[in-house]
Amino acid sequence: MFDSVDLNSLIPRLSSKDETAQEEEEDWLPSLSWKERMIGCGSCMVLGYILSFGAFFRVKDLLLGNPLPFVLNATIGNMIALAGSCFLSGPKAQAGRMFNETRRAASIAYLVSLGFTLVVAYAPIPGPKGLLLLILMVVQYLSVFWYCLSYIPYAREAVKGYCCRMINDTDV
Repeated sequence: MFDSVDLNSLIPRLSSKDETAQEEEEDWLPSLSWKERMIGCGSCMVLGYILSFGAFFRVKDLLLGNPLPFVLNATIGNMIALAGSCFLSGPKAQAGRMFNETRRAASIAYLVSLGFTLVVAYAPIPGPKGLLLLILMVVQYLSVFWYCLSYIPYAREAVKGYCCRMINDTDV
């Protein structure tokens, strides 16, 4: 499938200084071709999303007071999917895009909620953890949704406009 597509044509041209930085960045997987990088990225994303979406089959456990199966599958799945993007450009370039000014808040919320979810899931916190873990899961999904929208021109503005119209609509 990828043999007929020149994957290098999909990558923006860089200056020689940027090309050197990118080559150094790619040294963490220097022997992988673009085809292999795409397969690695796709495999991690598919596995991650299978785990993440498969967690919804464990909502019953969550509602019955056992949040760990749901939360851990979803969180570990999200982490594997995020790691998959490092196959394409390397972790440093991925972090640079994540912490771009337009994505910084969503990225921080996402990463913090991933970390706190695991800490809360394993920490000996007295009392029920279910509500806190559920809130952290909602933050994970909302922040990754907002992050993804930043790559689509005018998508955030459209969602903001829709939400404002829904809130201000008095007919509902």
